[in-house]
Amino acid sequence: MRVEPFDAFAESPELDLEAGAALVARDDNPSLTVADVAAALDEVAEGCPEVGHLPIEKGVAILADHLYNVLGFRGDDQTYGDPRNSRIDEVIARRRGIPITLAIVFLGLAKRRGVTARGVSFPGHFLVRVERDDGGPPLVLDPFHGGRPMEHADLVRLLRRATGPSARLEPKHLEPASVRAILVRVLQNLKAAHLARGAWAHALVAVSRIVALMPREPSPLRERGMLQAQLGAAAGAREDLERYLTLAPDAGDVATVRQVLDRLAPAPSLN
Repeated sequence: MRVEPFDAFAESPELDLEAGAALVARDDNPSLTVADVAAALDEVAEGCPEVGHLPIEKGVAILADHLYNVLGFRGDDQTYGDPRNSRIDEVIARRRGIPITLAIVFLGLAKRRGVTARGVSFPGHFLVRVERDDGGPPLVLDPFHGGRPMEHADLVRLLRRATGPSARLEPKHLEPASVRAILVRVLQNLKAAHLARGAWAHALVAVSRIVALMPREPSPLRERGMLQAQLGAAAGAREDLERYLTLAPDAGDVATVRQVLDRLAPAPSLN
């Protein structure tokens, strides 16, 4: 059986963020290659000096000035839910995006100019952290708003806006996100954008990519199974929902899932 490029990628123990973002975008742009995205990010970095030898605040300010002021990248607050904002090729071409995809562009620029930066899957708003050579606290940036540094009070406000007024900022909130986690979050945004437009088949592809990245997580299987049931793909829906019940036999929605399975066409006989 032919293995799709994304599925083969997802099985790798070490994932490359730029390659993963390219493969996500490739679902809507089949001619796109990983090399295309790498070349586009190389072009983004052109004209920006090496800054790894500079004090962190100065180096980051140069990166942000290049990306947001010179090149004109910015957060798309007008059409935030546009699926193009979750596609790295479109974000680079349009110079518009949402926090997580702008973060990927910023990380690509930082890597090419000698700065160690990583993504932070902060509640409700993806951020970037830049590491200090001396091991001190990282500099945290908001990629959606011009790469501005975030003070402690800014982070607390952002956290409470996403999770409630009593939330307390903890070290775990600023831990670096794995490449796998970043790509799952990109795909969740893309799935939501497609669902909001009634593009069920496109949403199904996005959920399938999440399943490939998290094959033992029950909830993506359930979501893909429900989407397949809605689209009339009974065999695939049955397989996913039965697998979901195996992985999560005590889930609160077991009865609902069993009702959906009962309504699906019976599996074909092999006789």
